Amino acid sequence: MDLKGRLQALATLESQYPHVLSVYLRCREGGHDRRKENLIFIKNRAAELERVLGGDKRGIDFLRQGIAQVELIRKQDLSPNVIGLALFLQGDKVIERFETSIPFEDQVAYRRFPFISQLAFIGEEFEPYAVVAIDSRSARIFEIALGELVDTSAIKSEVHRRIHRGGWSQMRFQRGIEGEKHAHIQEVADALAGLVSKHRYKRIVVIGPDKSRSILRDCLTADVARRVIDGERADSRAADHELLQTAVDYFRSAESDEESSKVERIVREIHSSTLGVSGLEDTLTYLSRGQAYEVLLPADLNRQGSQCNACGMIFKDHTDTCHACESKDVTTVDLKEVVTRTAVKFGTKLEFVKNNDFHGKLGGAAPCCAARG
Repeated sequence: MDLKGRLQALATLESQYPHVLSVYLRCREGGHDRRKENLIFIKNRAAELERVLGGDKRGIDFLRQGIAQVELIRKQDLSPNVIGLALFLQGDKVIERFETSIPFEDQVAYRRFPFISQLAFIGEEFEPYAVVAIDSRSARIFEIALGELVDTSAIKSEVHRRIHRGGWSQMRFQRGIEGEKHAHIQEVADALAGLVSKHRYKRIVVIGPDKSRSILRDCLTADVARRVIDGERADSRAADHELLQTAVDYFRSAESDEESSKVERIVREIHSSTLGVSGLEDTLTYLSRGQAYEVLLPADLNRQGSQCNACGMIFKDHTDTCHACESKDVTTVDLKEVVTRTAVKFGTKLEFVKNNDFHGKLGGAAPCCAARG
């Protein structure tokens, strides 16, 4: 199942007993394995959750089963490429597991439903893409989904090394070497074209010497070339996790530029048509009704609101009575989490925005093309 399907399955999951234990861990910081810090955090957070559960013995039993399983998993060795780990459990059963090369913020939640906002954020920020580490003799193509290395292809060509004899024979031999290098890079370009045709990568990050990257660009089709983000010169012999980190940095920069353009487009649309609204309250109304086509949400949103368990309406402030159906069955919710879960459940496109001008221009959150028709 693809990431979208896996997220949607989590967004629609709700269970009274056992509750869903959602765990996010940053497993590595630089060259340091944070296993010890993770285990201490899990233990302390479990104690807090038990205090909240109070006399709910059944709930505590399921929680302890889940925590024991999480501790067992974290004590095991992880690949050096794994920076973030997300686990979702019911009792001692792991229902979903994600290993990413992108860090999570340490978090443990135990509710009737999974906490998916961190996962959705990374899924939206890092749509499936490819990383190419290339030089004149070899290449590695990494296929990345959710910041997770899912496949690696190696291409190594027989390219003769430069000779140092003088005269006409050297010039002819050198022309042959240059032809071999070009054929090697063309092979890489053909492999990329096949992958893009199959997976429709949004971006391709290319890392390597300037000359190799320049030749590769000339060999690419127009459709593949427009997806390329040029990386800086890098040692093609570097460890995989070092190359991937370099790629992530370039990916973030490209996403930031695209995000700025999207905010400007939304501002124009709101002011020139009736297809968009701005402000948290209006956004929540459209989203709750399933009328939002796209929602832009500040990545740093940290606010408590309310949700009616009877009709599903979401409100930006605390309320004891639903303003839509007058039900008293209203729960206090984390707005970032409930907006994420509702958007994923309805299939609404969700964009987490980090742009500094977002709050001032759009009032915090705004759906684009809210009426779905």
